[in-house]
Amino acid sequence: MGPDSRVLVVDDEPAIRALVAKIVERAGHPVDTARDGAEAIEKLDQTDYAVIVLDLMMPNIDGYGLIQHLKGRQGAKPAVIVVSAGDSASLRQLDGALVHSILRKPFDIDVLGDLITAAVKASEETNTAADSGDILPFPASGQVC
Repeated sequence: MGPDSRVLVVDDEPAIRALVAKIVERAGHPVDTARDGAEAIEKLDQTDYAVIVLDLMMPNIDGYGLIQHLKGRQGAKPAVIVVSAGDSASLRQLDGALVHSILRKPFDIDVLGDLITAAVKASEETNTAADSGDILPFPASGQVC
């Protein structure tokens, strides 16, 4: 995987953040972490990411706020994987153009690794198509696991 496969893990729980970062590394992708949406936005201003794995319920700027921030950004947008214990009604309100998939806590480590790899691949394909001027695929509505 190239430098376009970098993943940002955003979670306020240190143990979950460390576990997800280890899953990303095990899947062969470079990884950065952030404690909340505010720190994630700072990192997004400095680095391009293929995928963001985030929790929805965090202090400062939560996952919903981070997704809103991503919607307003120009250029390529990273695929988002939401890992949450949130209720189904609020999860359905997430923007399917950005959210690649939703994984409920507690989650299966192997499933999350597979979703990250699939999201990185989809992000790389979208960025390659955008760079070449090809027609971009219509975004999927997201997958809930």
